[in-house]
Parts: sequence; C-alpha cells; structure tokens
Amino acid sequence: MVLSCKGESIDTSLPSDGEGPEIPDSEEVIPVNISETEKQDIYLGIDAERLWYWKNYIKDELADLGVKELQSKFVRVAINCKYEREKGVKDETAYTEDILVMMEAMKKANPNIEFFASPRPLGEAYTKEEKESIWGHEKNVPWSPVPAWIMKFKQNGTKKIDGVEVPKWVDGELDLDALIQYYADYLNYMGSKGFKITYLDVTNEKPIVNPAQVKIMNEQIRSKLDPGVNMPKLIGPSSWNYKRGIAWINSINTGNGEVNAIDILSTHNTNEEGSREDFVKKAQELGKAPWNTEVHGWIGIETKDEIMNSESLWNHFRAGFVGMSTWLFYGPFSGKNHSMIWAHWQDGRIIKTTKYEIFKKVVNNVNGGKYVDIDMPNSAVTAAFIKGNILSVWILNKSQDDLKNVEFRLGSRKIKGSSIEYTVWNENLPKYGSSKELTKTTRNSFRQTIGAESLYFFKVEVE
Repeated sequence: MVLSCKGESIDTSLPSDGEGPEIPDSEEVIPVNISETEKQDIYLGIDAERLWYWKNYIKDELADLGVKELQSKFVRVAINCKYEREKGVKDETAYTEDILVMMEAMKKANPNIEFFASPRPLGEAYTKEEKESIWGHEKNVPWSPVPAWIMKFKQNGTKKIDGVEVPKWVDGELDLDALIQYYADYLNYMGSKGFKITYLDVTNEKPIVNPAQVKIMNEQIRSKLDPGVNMPKLIGPSSWNYKRGIAWINSINTGNGEVNAIDILSTHNTNEEGSREDFVKKAQELGKAPWNTEVHGWIGIETKDEIMNSESLWNHFRAGFVGMSTWLFYGPFSGKNHSMIWAHWQDGRIIKTTKYEIFKKVVNNVNGGKYVDIDMPNSAVTAAFIKGNILSVWILNKSQDDLKNVEFRLGSRKIKGSSIEYTVWNENLPKYGSSKELTKTTRNSFRQTIGAESLYFFKVEVE
C-alpha cells in the first residue's frame, strides 16, 4: 500500500505475517513513546453561560451541535442576577427569555446532559440607562457574580471614567445567609421547571467566599431545598487565573471539614499567571479533581490560528486537568475568537469552526476515558488518551518544517488490524480536516511524517 503525504510516496505495505516491515537500524526516526499507565479521568463540556449570540429560532440546531453531535458531558449555564436584582423582587424573564429555552433544547437533544450552574456578572443585569442612573456610568457597575444586596457595596469617594466623575464603589461585607438563600432559590426554581443542577459554582472568578464560608454553604443550602430538588456538587473557586486559585486552595483548613465541603477545585485561565501544573498538584494533594471551568487561550478566526492555538487545550490535558469547559461556545456568524459555533442572527446559517471539528474529535473519542502520558518531540505538543479499546493520539507540529519519520511506540499495547485511521488539519484543508488511513509499522508502532504547522489525530484500535 502506498500513501501520499505532502507529495511524498511512502511504502507502508505489510508482509504477509502482519508484523509490519522491519525497521533498518540505520534509519533515523523521531521516537514518541506512549505510556501504558492510565492517568486522570477526562470530563468535557461546553459553555452556554453567556448567550450573547444564542438564537432561539434555531435552538434545536444549536443544541444538537453542542450536546448531541458533540457528545458533551455537561453544559455550563448562568445563574442570572437579573432574576432577583433587587431583594425580594423576582423577574422570571431573566430565565424564560433565553436560558430556559436553551436548557430545554439541550435536554431534548441529549436527555442525559448535565447542567453546571455558574453565577453571571452583575453588570449584565442592567440596561445601559440603568447602569448610568444607578451606578453613575455604564462602565461603573461593580464586578460581582451576585446581586448588590448580597455584596453590600459602599461608596468610598469618587473616581473618573471617560473624564466623568463617578462614585467609587468598594466591597462591603458579604451577606452569607442571603447568598445561601439566593442559591437555594435558584435550585428550587430550576427544580420546579424540571431541571436537575448537577454542579454549582460557589463563585465566578471573584473570590467572594472563602473555604470556611463554603463549608457553611454546603451545610445550609441543602436544608433549604424543596423535596426532590438535587443538592449539586460544589465547584470552586473558578478563579481568574491559576495563581489566585492556588491561593484559595492554600487557605483551606484541612483539619475542620472545609476540604470535604468542596467537591471539585476549579480555575480559569483568563490570564496565564501562575502554573497550571501547580494548580493541579494542589488539588490532587487534597484528593480533589482539578477542573478548568472556563478554558481561555484556544482562540482564532482563521483556520491556522485555530489549529496552532489548540496548544492551550493539549497543555491542560498534559498538566493533569480532569474537567474542562469551553468559553463562549456560541458566537456570531462573522466569527469570534473563542467561539466554536458561529450562527447568523436571522437567516439560519451556521458555521462549524475548525475549533469545533477538532474539539468534536477529542470529545467523542475520549470523554469518559483516561489520559495517558506521551513523549513530546521538539517543536511539537502531544496528548494521548485511552477509552475502551481506542487509543487517541494527538500531535501538533508548531514548526515551519515537517517532522519526518515520527514513530509512535505503544509499548505492550498491540494494534488491532493493519490500518490506522487519522485526520490532519492545516490551513489549506477544510475546517473538518482530511481523513486518511495508514498502515502500522509493527504490532505496536506506526510512523508518519507530521506536516509543518499541522495537527494530527490518530485513532488507534488496540487489542
């Protein structure tokens, strides 16, 4: 069998015994060893917390792309400050306009989908005019994941925004009892609408609660739930970056039950300050699964950027993260950096981006599986996973030169059959890439030249 790769003809024929051609000792290869030791679980979902570009008129199509065609484990959804922006005054349109429509569509597309609730920023609960009249300027709403009556902001002098003198708002003392009731009311409301919330963010980027307060939340939220309403697993702190997440973890008192109150330790990488590896290590030391509940960095509108910036995803797997959620999954038809699905506001057109096609291959082949260590050649980033008898191998060549004769070595794992399916992405290919087959080299190895600035996915069936 002869395969063509970037204009080169490569003879990959197997001898009749199926062992594969012998490798001459003099032939230079780039060895990539794949460990036989299974590591962390993999649990992947999508973000629908921000619905800026969600369109109800194509809700079923959008939901199918998010949780059916893409076999996500969970959807991150918003706890909307608008629902009770002022204490005791509840506005159901905060949920009925878009959020419940989206959740119904997700549940229809995938009855097993899990919902992960995360508090959405206060600023989105106001119109431009309300921001100006209540807070002094449209850019002056305090940063908060919960309503102002829970955070109790205070004025501390003035400042200038765009040359306009406005009040300077500072945090007051958090009303923990009010926060507990606020979350319980949300869970009860969702329960009344037929939705089980599996995961609950205790905060969103701003560290409004500490581990001692989370312990109280865990104890008291469940006592306020209506019969039959699920007490979700608590996730936190979903910090702005790794550094802040590590600081929060370090404040946990391991001797008084605080560590048992939080189920999953989470971060974002809104910026990259700190170390993802250190965050993972801290979580693992406490026996908790490390999640990134808002993965940033995998951005791009042009195909090449979408491919090359996938490095952020692979680095998270390599660091040891278990759970991961995209950010701003749904975007505008004109394109947006983080978004994987771009939808037209009116005519029904939808673009499945290169990011989407890559992520779909990851999710549909490894969700619920395990990560395995894999060597990383110079100028490349790699990741590997095992789920059942499917070994998924990924390699991103960041170099402007081909990586010639890369040999992937599976250890004692044996390749079933003679051929291996693979998909390649580069800037000259369609968004869904190009799928081909190659022939294994031996029972437990295969070779491929990895094209410059390209991403490869090998789907290897093992015995």
